[in-house]
Amino acid sequence: MAGVLATSSISLMIDFSRATCISPNNFESCRDTRLNQYEATSKAGEDVLCSDKTGTLTLNKLTVDKSLIEVFAKGVDRDGVVLYAARASRMENQDAIDASIVNMLADPKEARAGIKEVHFLPFNPVEKRTAITYIDESGKWHRASKGAPEQIIDLCNMTKHAKHKVHKMIDQFADRGLRSLGVARQEVTEATKESEGAPWQFVGLLPLFDPPRHNSAETIRRALNLGVNVKMITGDQLAIGKETGRRLGMGTNMYPSTILLGDKNNELDIDELIEKADGFAGVFPGFKIIGRNTCCSAEVDH
Repeated sequence: MAGVLATSSISLMIDFSRATCISPNNFESCRDTRLNQYEATSKAGEDVLCSDKTGTLTLNKLTVDKSLIEVFAKGVDRDGVVLYAARASRMENQDAIDASIVNMLADPKEARAGIKEVHFLPFNPVEKRTAITYIDESGKWHRASKGAPEQIIDLCNMTKHAKHKVHKMIDQFADRGLRSLGVARQEVTEATKESEGAPWQFVGLLPLFDPPRHNSAETIRRALNLGVNVKMITGDQLAIGKETGRRLGMGTNMYPSTILLGDKNNELDIDELIEKADGFAGVFPGFKIIGRNTCCSAEVDH
């Protein structure tokens, strides 16, 4: 589904020969026109709006939710966790994660302010983390690292209880569809880039998500006020779809796409389920979506 589809009252039937498509690129400019058209066509029974999530309802851009950052090191606040993560990020040729973290700073230059970079370990699929060795203004050597939580946990000298707390928070983030990024720090007492340094300390967890477009919530509200039911169709995991729906105020009554294919564990009538659902997750290109009387293919473009 390459954008926003205006469907008929036959729930979730997506017919490209008749449906109106609004691409992510012109979503904002078309929204008023399209919603005004709903006012004119509502009598014809056009009362369901199916929308792709990534790049249409959201920015398709990773962001850190600062309010949810979890701190595990004494003497460090959320800004400190962000700063350590920014120091362990590239300043040039950044990937999406590096850019999202560095851009959280008031000035991206803060990531290297007051320090001298000695060595930088770029991300690789084996270690699954980045790291920087640097010298502060007092001449002391340090390292900072960020990456996949398990890899960062393995670096650090943590008690079983501490590991349990970190894993519990990772699971809580995952339940809300948020990815976790671990951050750690280390003192390098030998003052050489090759030295092992003192034990690593786990600093915190950063929650990553794809934020809604600034106009998406208002557009959904207007559609609902016009009597148009808005349903999210996404290829992402169910938890991610629900979290996006929660942030947009469009509801979190969502289901995995498999339920449309006659999930034996489903006791609800399929027509009733589709009518009441706020969206479906795990929908991929070529997936067959079952309407009330018709089965037709739907395309999801991420």
